[in-house]
Amino acid sequence: MLRGEKFFMNYDIVIIGSGITGASIARELSKYKLSIAVIDKASELPAGASRANSSMIHGGFDDKPGTVKAKFCVPGNKLWHKLNDELDVHLDECGSYVCAFSGAEVKHLEELLAQGKANGCPGVEIVSGDKLREKEPNVSPEIIAALWSPEAGIINNFEAVNAMIESAELNGAKLFLETVATGLILDDKGNIKGVTTNKGEFLAPVVINAGGVHSGEIASWAGDKSFRIIPTKGEYYLLDRTAGETITSFLFSCPSKAGKGITVLRTAEGNLMAGPTATEQEDPEDRSTTPEGLAEVLKGARRLVPKFPVNMNITTFAGVRANTESGDFEIYALKSPRGFVNAAGIKSPGFTSAPAIAQHIAQLLKEELSDRITLIPNEKFTPERRNIPRFLYMDMAARKSLAENDPAYAQIVCRCETVTEGQVVEAIRRGARTITAVKMMTRAGTGRCQGGFCCPRVAEILSRELGIPLDEITRHGGESKLLVGKTKEFLLKKGAVSHE
Repeated sequence: MLRGEKFFMNYDIVIIGSGITGASIARELSKYKLSIAVIDKASELPAGASRANSSMIHGGFDDKPGTVKAKFCVPGNKLWHKLNDELDVHLDECGSYVCAFSGAEVKHLEELLAQGKANGCPGVEIVSGDKLREKEPNVSPEIIAALWSPEAGIINNFEAVNAMIESAELNGAKLFLETVATGLILDDKGNIKGVTTNKGEFLAPVVINAGGVHSGEIASWAGDKSFRIIPTKGEYYLLDRTAGETITSFLFSCPSKAGKGITVLRTAEGNLMAGPTATEQEDPEDRSTTPEGLAEVLKGARRLVPKFPVNMNITTFAGVRANTESGDFEIYALKSPRGFVNAAGIKSPGFTSAPAIAQHIAQLLKEELSDRITLIPNEKFTPERRNIPRFLYMDMAARKSLAENDPAYAQIVCRCETVTEGQVVEAIRRGARTITAVKMMTRAGTGRCQGGFCCPRVAEILSRELGIPLDEITRHGGESKLLVGKTKEFLLKKGAVSHE
């Protein structure tokens, strides 16, 4: 992960955005002999909607047949079940239920069932409310039926994005963080020549727009104003891991025009979660939570699970998704300027669809942009990537063996998630430069105290391993510093104490 320097380099492809879509495209294209640059304004991954979402691998019944979403969701689901082992990511194959409270909603389930079958979604069926409660005894007694999708699952989205981009890097791609795309460069024929950024120019004959909530703006740089992104905020509750036994599957309400509605789920790591809302807004960066939004989440959660234990909440958060007016993905290559490709407007089921979208982009380059780029298979491509050891889930024998080989694995840094110093050091070795980056890679700070115990220790390890002062360590890049200096020096600057 490169940051800070100025670059004026030539590549075959520049990908704008390293969320799950951009990261998946980078990995897929690293299967070919290509020089690939992935640029992102964030200081750590995942960021944006890939960080703050429901983390679901959808079954594929919710998308209307014939839409772009429907084309990629079921294939993406199948790919994740393979990538789960290949990339060593945590996928809980828990299945999902869409719950109906009335005869009208049962009719809606029948429509979703027909869609699921048309889309090739395996195993979907409608079950009675009583059958649902045999598996999920804490759901509402007022639920009369539910659509069961056995292939749906929950993924650790932090791991998944980092796994994709790490795999791409292992196979030759370059990731440039803290790099803000500012415009396109065109050659004298009006075709793509590259991207301008705050760090310099990235020259390439092909630019792929995977810019999430900013993808509409990026497309407009190429003269494409055929779609508009409507930033849509979703707010969530995240409960303690001890609340995770409340349910074991992913629960939906019947969807409406506003979206899939409030859901209740157990995350891949065992926390209970509820959300999201769907509030349209102008600002694509506004991720604040609101009393009104959280009240809506709680009301929806308690409709599904009446005893939803909100008293065990450890944090609330919000994400902003890239809705389009059509509600569909925008994936295509422009005729002019040649070399510009959109992978835009990717919202739910975008995480599920990402690996299939990536395969489609590779095929699109072969069929439509062969005059710009040639895709020759990379015979040295390595599909496997191993995760940082998950100390929490190891038995004592495995923990002992790990600590004997590296004593840093015997030092607990995060008590809530049982994260060791060895894991933090490994995250730094893989590119973590901020407190949040360590959190994304190891889960240090995601538990009950939300970093209250481990944050200072993680900062110390970052300082030591990076060889920089503690007051230069940031939470998430930029000016988000944890420390401003020594207390006396700070007070002297403020005039609160004298030099005597």
